[in-house]
Amino acid sequence: MSNLQAKFEAILDDVNKEDGLIITAFEKILESQFFLIKWGGIPLVIYLFIAISRW
Repeated sequence: MSNLQAKFEAILDDVNKEDGLIITAFEKILESQFFLIKWGGIPLVIYLFIAISRW
């Protein structure tokens, strides 16, 4: 149990740091999701405009 508690404390210490590993990992994930939404969403919106204009 103390091993699990030590790991949990290490995670909490990392989260409390300004440039910890967990924060930087979340930043990379969010940046890649934003990139996919931005460049995947623009062609989708253009396609929807074209599809609606054909009605």
